[in-house]
Amino acid sequence: MFVVVLLALVFWGFFAGPMTLGVSTEWSGNSYRCAGGTHPVALGFALYILVFYAVLVFSPVERPGQPLPGVVRRFIAYWLDFILAMTAITPIIGLLPALAELRRTGAFAWNFARASHAPGDAFLNAVVLVLSLVALLFYYTFPLVRIRPSPGTCIMGYQIVPMEGVRLTPGTALGRTLLGITAVMGAYLAPFVVRDKKNGQIWLDKIFRTRAMRLT
Repeated sequence: MFVVVLLALVFWGFFAGPMTLGVSTEWSGNSYRCAGGTHPVALGFALYILVFYAVLVFSPVERPGQPLPGVVRRFIAYWLDFILAMTAITPIIGLLPALAELRRTGAFAWNFARASHAPGDAFLNAVVLVLSLVALLFYYTFPLVRIRPSPGTCIMGYQIVPMEGVRLTPGTALGRTLLGITAVMGAYLAPFVVRDKKNGQIWLDKIFRTRAMRLT
């Protein structure tokens, strides 16, 4: 189901006109541009992803297979998850600037762009950024807490699980997520540094006592 939505995103991208999902402000010399909002089709994609994300993380537990020794799948899974996460988060967050513009002008538009500064633009940018980061962290962390694959790792045929006898608390899972980007880049660029192929571990797994296991 997640592969279907990724293919649909590529197809829609060829026909969708230029737009800004979420909010974007840019100063260039003396010129200013603020754009933002959302799109009904993008909201449909977001709802689709969220529904199947929930189905995945609340699905019955299956016994994992053999350890995953490689790191390339992890790198690909990270970016698949990032694309799916932002596809789900950005259109929903984009409702905030659309509603803020409605309050300012009295006219609703799914997407807007203007060359004039308005009070509250900086605050709105900060709110959108914080909410997006929180939602992104939740997207990566919740499957770890539930001991389920994320959409990206599911596509790539593996999941991250704690070592036998270890329980991943929400705080520990969040810590692992916060180090995730470093781990992915480190594993991809230096695959032979602190890597245990037999147990499907990289240095991040050693710290948090987790490992990558193939899905059966």
